[in-house]
Amino acid sequence: MTDLRNLLIVRLSSLGDIIHTLPAFQSLRATFPSARIDWLVESRLAFFLGAVEGIDGIIPIDTHTMRAQPLHSAAWHGLWAPIRSVRARRYDMAIDFQGLLKTAVLSRLSGAAIRVGFCRTLVRERPAHWFYNRRAPEPRSQQHVVRLNLLLAETAGARSADCHVPLKSIDSDRQAVEALLNQEKITEYVVINPGGGWPNKRWNPASYGQLAVKIQNERNVRVVVTTGPGEDHLYAGIAAQCPERPPVHLRVPFLQLIPLFRKARLVVAGDTGPFHLACALGIPVVGLLGPTSPIRNGPWSAADEAVTRRLPCSYCNGRLCPTSTECMDIPVADVFAAVARRLEHCP
Repeated sequence: MTDLRNLLIVRLSSLGDIIHTLPAFQSLRATFPSARIDWLVESRLAFFLGAVEGIDGIIPIDTHTMRAQPLHSAAWHGLWAPIRSVRARRYDMAIDFQGLLKTAVLSRLSGAAIRVGFCRTLVRERPAHWFYNRRAPEPRSQQHVVRLNLLLAETAGARSADCHVPLKSIDSDRQAVEALLNQEKITEYVVINPGGGWPNKRWNPASYGQLAVKIQNERNVRVVVTTGPGEDHLYAGIAAQCPERPPVHLRVPFLQLIPLFRKARLVVAGDTGPFHLACALGIPVVGLLGPTSPIRNGPWSAADEAVTRRLPCSYCNGRLCPTSTECMDIPVADVFAAVARRLEHCP
């Protein structure tokens, strides 16, 4: 479809899933260089797309407030105002990378003549596929979510693209990170990010602390711990294991992780936004996965490491574990071995 002029990407959340969509966006941008490509995204996550080169328009929409306060008029305004704006732009094509009923409906409400989405077996909510008139075929085997998104972009007419994504940093963010590193006299470091949107995706902070000790003592590389809002207790659990040489704790905004990761030798984290950000930047990573599959949600590069503990119930994709999250009881020795292997092959 070489005459494509206006294209709408629908991927509302979460940060990690938005990052997983970036290679597909890159392929669309490269295939249709003259087209206008806009992105419909949850208002609270729109800040991140400002770091992505090549997006023509970022359209924030607030579905969260509408779900929380369905009787409040402001909540409905936050929903319908962007829908009216989308319809006014007369898109030729809308691509739903989320596969929920609400995102499929939003694709339909966009007024786009061509609505591209996943097939019945790949959508997250089955009725969603009814709203598409062009669907990605079902792959023959389990694929990484990045590859699935690239398949969807190819269904829309895009060519294949590299998985790594050029993300921009503003000068103030780069300078802030430089100042923090200079203040701590750090030049070479490994980043540990212990957070996770689901509690059962998190490795025990005490285990991260023991890992930090081994990295600093046996590899002679400083460890930097990054945490998000409300995660200070995770750092406290890590530092308690490192009384002689606690790792440096940096509470940086999400966009400042871009320049911080670019200077790191390695990032160690679970299946969470910062982990996938490091993957998108092409930074060496070691991923710790339990309820989600390393094939679908793990590192993007074959050179990177994914560490899991296989159980009969592994990769259940459950947000809460009915037992004791045993799948994340990964031995520290296994993780350190993966870190050592990956560091050996880092530049």
